[in-house]
Amino acid sequence: MVQKTAQAIADVIGLEVEVADCNFIRIAGTGKYHTQFGELMNAGFVYKHVMETKQLILIEHPGFHVLCEPCPNYRHCPEQTELAAPLILHGKAVGAIGLVSFTPEQSQHFFQNKEWMIQFLTKMAELIVSNLSCVEQEEQSVKAAPNLNLASLEKETIRRALAEVKDEARKTDRTDKAASLLGISRATLYRKIREYNL
Repeated sequence: MVQKTAQAIADVIGLEVEVADCNFIRIAGTGKYHTQFGELMNAGFVYKHVMETKQLILIEHPGFHVLCEPCPNYRHCPEQTELAAPLILHGKAVGAIGLVSFTPEQSQHFFQNKEWMIQFLTKMAELIVSNLSCVEQEEQSVKAAPNLNLASLEKETIRRALAEVKDEARKTDRTDKAASLLGISRATLYRKIREYNL
């Protein structure tokens, strides 16, 4: 879902997009970052700052900014501009999203539309977090749902089969018919009746 969102953003704005989780694993990327999907970022210093401060940041000259000093690409960064925003879920930074330019044309496009890019990235960060929140709610509802495991399903199915044949006159006829409905032998049905205390 995050990768599809990243690709859609890149297609719309003409810049590359990358998304990292709170452990600086690249969970989505476009352009040159697409091949580095799932890898630990070796230069996540800007994202670290964004997650710590929970604030958007614009780096006009990556490789020469103070946040870039620890990076192995310091003063030799292939990125020309970077705009990064935190992904905040329940007040906690769970990742970061960045827009990156690699060419003078991309940088010019970025600076001609800088205010719009900032607003757009903020909205995209909110969209990703909103989708994460939906996934989290689905997971919680599954956890909160009654424990409907195979044993309980089997027990309920046997109970219904027995109820279906309750009008049969003889017990053996009821058992044979219920076993037939369930597609199991009479011996298995007797064992399951004892097992489930039916």
